[in-house]
Amino acid sequence: MGRLIVKETVTKEREIEISVEALLSLIDSLTLEEKKKLLSKLSTSLKKKKPLELEPFKKDRIEDILADFADADLYEDGLLRDLEEGLKKSSVYK
Repeated sequence: MGRLIVKETVTKEREIEISVEALLSLIDSLTLEEKKKLLSKLSTSLKKKKPLELEPFKKDRIEDILADFADADLYEDGLLRDLEEGLKKSSVYK
């Protein structure tokens, strides 16, 4: 399997698109020493950044959700009724 090598001396910002599966596969292929170095760098990087800020969940009205599904004209009435019942029972809408 090929390896992704990123040199620390790169000064130009670059964007690399890689799937999570491919990234995990690359990490699995690292030696123990390389994994320790990676964890150290990640830890240092995370400490420099502000904590992850999550936005509060903004729930849509049940009627709007149902209208979106109905407007798609892909779902049978039974499914739409089940969806409505399920949404009304969900903890988000209680």
